[in-house]
Amino acid sequence: MRKLLAALFFLLALVAQSVSLQHCATPTPPRGGDVDSIGPRLILEKSTPNFQTNFRPERIVLTFDEWVQLDPQQQIIISPPLDLRGDNRPVLQRRSLIIPLEGLTLLDNVTYVVNIGAAIKDLNEGNPTKNLRFVFATGPVLDTASVSGTVVDAFSGEPVDGATFTLYGNLADTAVYTENPTYFAITDKQGAFTVSNVKPGRYRAVALLRSTGATTYFADYAGVFPPTAVGYLDSTVTVVDDDNPIGTLRISAVPVTPRITEAETDRFGIVKIGVNQPARNVDLRSRRSYLRSDVGDTIRLFYREPAADTILLGRDSAYTDTLVVSGTGVGAEELPPLTTVGRSSSRVNPGEGITLVFNRPLESLDTSRMNLFRDTLPQRLSPRYEIDTLDPTRLLLFAGGDGAAPFRLELLPGAVTDWYARTNADSIVRTLNIDSRESYGDLTINLVNLNGAVSYILRLIDDSGNVIVGSRRYVDRRFTYTAVYRSLKPGTYRMELVYDSNNNGRYDAGDLRFGLQPEVVQRFEIEPLRANWEVEKTVDLENN
Repeated sequence: MRKLLAALFFLLALVAQSVSLQHCATPTPPRGGDVDSIGPRLILEKSTPNFQTNFRPERIVLTFDEWVQLDPQQQIIISPPLDLRGDNRPVLQRRSLIIPLEGLTLLDNVTYVVNIGAAIKDLNEGNPTKNLRFVFATGPVLDTASVSGTVVDAFSGEPVDGATFTLYGNLADTAVYTENPTYFAITDKQGAFTVSNVKPGRYRAVALLRSTGATTYFADYAGVFPPTAVGYLDSTVTVVDDDNPIGTLRISAVPVTPRITEAETDRFGIVKIGVNQPARNVDLRSRRSYLRSDVGDTIRLFYREPAADTILLGRDSAYTDTLVVSGTGVGAEELPPLTTVGRSSSRVNPGEGITLVFNRPLESLDTSRMNLFRDTLPQRLSPRYEIDTLDPTRLLLFAGGDGAAPFRLELLPGAVTDWYARTNADSIVRTLNIDSRESYGDLTINLVNLNGAVSYILRLIDDSGNVIVGSRRYVDRRFTYTAVYRSLKPGTYRMELVYDSNNNGRYDAGDLRFGLQPEVVQRFEIEPLRANWEVEKTVDLENN
């Protein structure tokens, strides 16, 4: 019996030891002790030698001094591009990273750079490798030249993180649309890039933001995953055997082909067209004239008399969609009552005036049917009024006076007449508070030494980057220009100036396919504006 018990205890001890050994064979983070802050380091004698020439490896093995893991948020990329998918996907084996290259075609006399960067992390603390690269040449020479620069958003000027900068040794016009580049690099958070180990020669430079899911590194406009933004240099880059800074590339969103998403033609006096982008980016061509008003992604076309028409939609004389208007089945008798839309703000900037927006363009205002009273005073005021020439659905009233006060506005029936000789049937009443002019400031901007052959778009933006409503001014081919902004809210403003090089009244992005660079945008700081204060800003475009 004792022998049996001894044998049983011995067997249990063996089982416990076996479980313990199996547990120790599974790498897990240790507990306690000093925190590790150093990323994995290569064991050179157990790794494929770096910087080899005349080398065509079937796989690359990089062995580290500790257990490692792949960071799924980081890519291992090779320049010139090699497709690391399927059987060529990088894998981990114990402490080694294996990059299979078997079956891939390597170019002759080319230096390849495997960018691992921070894709490898230690298992315990997650410390990444830093700027880890593996370099080899299929020919007898390792190229050592480099190309550096930055990529920025063409409109905002902000650096673009994660953009792909490419260099093409093939200078054929179609290469940038159909084949992977000779070299490429990814920009950092500052928009900076450096392409290392470049062979001296002439290259074409293109930068792009690749779509999620894209496996190519060229501007594949017709592909399943086309780029979302593209920029390029007009001239080729001549690379010498040294560092070659090339400055800044401006990239802009790939223009979206204008398409109609919805249309409404059965209401008298207006055609509404919904489009697949901001309405201001879409051009129209038609046989008849309309009053156009853009609201978000909707184009509103007002007309006085119905008629058949064909409206073409597109951009820059390239029309890509069509709307046919029959001109029948609608009549003025179907017009809804003339009334305001939305609600006016109860607080009114004295410089902007009281604004009323109507559901149709206005023809006139009968001031004898309008009453405006200040506070509780019985005296009837005679405000100055304007019908907005750019948007005749807007009626502006200016009460005058400097001090803050409450007002009551009454537009009696028949006061307002629209394009179609219809008047408001009901009274329109508003109770408002007009602020004191002393609560606001005035800003004057003087532009000098403008290029008289170029038009400009001038706007004010606040410190959050929002465009100040009503601040847009169009400077049509002049050498000097002065813009005066009355009754601005106190705050910090910047001046935005768009060089409207094609004189179409809007900012245009670039387009690699048509050799178009994005229009230039400049921004200028302005002294902070205080209440009851005047600021004057002069911008000399020749000596800025």
